[in-house]
Amino acid sequence: MDARARRSFNDIQMKHIGRVFGRMVRLRAYGGLVLMAAVAGATLADGARWRYYWMVAQVFIALKFFFIELKRFKRHGFTSRSVPFNLGVGILLEQSLTLGTGGLASPLLPLLLPLAFVGAAVLPARQRNLLIVKELVLLSLLSATHLCGWIPNLHLSFLGEPPREMLIAVAITMPLLVLAANVVGAAIRGTFDDMLTDVFTQRDELLATHRVHARTLEALSAEIAHELKNPLATVKGLSQLMARETGRAQPTERLEVLQSEVTRMQGILEEFLNFSRPLVPLSISEVDIGALCDQALVLHEGVAAEHVVRLVRVGELPVLARCDPRKVKQVLMNLLLNAIDASPREGLVEVEVDANSLGEVRVSIRDSGAGISPELGARVFEAGVTSKARGSGLGLTVARALARQHGGEVTLRNAERGGCVAELLLPREPPSESLAPVREREVARAG
Repeated sequence: MDARARRSFNDIQMKHIGRVFGRMVRLRAYGGLVLMAAVAGATLADGARWRYYWMVAQVFIALKFFFIELKRFKRHGFTSRSVPFNLGVGILLEQSLTLGTGGLASPLLPLLLPLAFVGAAVLPARQRNLLIVKELVLLSLLSATHLCGWIPNLHLSFLGEPPREMLIAVAITMPLLVLAANVVGAAIRGTFDDMLTDVFTQRDELLATHRVHARTLEALSAEIAHELKNPLATVKGLSQLMARETGRAQPTERLEVLQSEVTRMQGILEEFLNFSRPLVPLSISEVDIGALCDQALVLHEGVAAEHVVRLVRVGELPVLARCDPRKVKQVLMNLLLNAIDASPREGLVEVEVDANSLGEVRVSIRDSGAGISPELGARVFEAGVTSKARGSGLGLTVARALARQHGGEVTLRNAERGGCVAELLLPREPPSESLAPVREREVARAG
């Protein structure tokens, strides 16, 4: 996490801890009035003079502290020193009130546990450890004072004198409970911090992929502007020439050039739009992948004939998978067209469909071309990278993104006997998250 993210992380922590602190201060101030009234009643019922003076001073100090801190919070808000100071003074006051209301037999003694829990939940590690030491030291002094009889008749008279065995049990148990409260509070704080860290990590990853995708789109925009410039100039020149030839025989050859250039521009723009738009959710159905391959082969018979390339389908058994047939067909057509373009005249393109040992459907498309050049290597899936003179470099990027949306993959490798093998791997069942919209980051990762 970088410095900026760390500052945001700390700001969010302070914001939520400040909310908890504000509620605590208000509850302590107004609930403290009820608590102090009960303490005063217990003091008067006991009748011991030392307890009377002790508790009057403690009640006065506690109420004054409660309302001064409430007033300061309303005026200045929450600061980083508010929690350590308030918890430190609060624990000191709690132990002082506990001493005056019966020591180890005081009904106020359990109030130390929520203070310990809150301290562990909201304080950083160093301050939390100091607070634990303070709690245990004060609790040890209270236990020693009561068990050693440093203050005679420490218990409240109207409750009766507690058995010494019970006091010893409380002296042993309370430190363990305080430690347990600290452990639980620290665990909750750690869970909160981990959740917040995960959120920031995911945000940083999303921003990083968004920046990569934005840079790619920027580069592709310039590339597409360059790609469209030449066909547009051709269309403009031919249209001007045809305008001057109005009335003559139809210039068939020039119309064919116009159609070819317009088709080329349309293809470039369609690939760019496929890359730039979010991937829509999958429309899942059970499909015979072999039948999809046959459809793609039929659609490319004309292109193959034009390149004088022979298309061969290997394997006749149906291979079923649950997928989006339209998107898988788009992937197959893209890989098949690349294989035809890469093959020389009189070349061969083989399409094989089978299922591997992991239960995945595998479609292998082998061409008889020169294979992937070392200069391209793993960059063939990056947007804008292409070996074609008139290519946009987006087809493989979109194909891999569509495959990964299904939980699958598209790979390219050079075959041992020459040429290139493009493989589409699909799980028999797509992951559930693929049914939700996939945003730009998935397409960026595909690059």
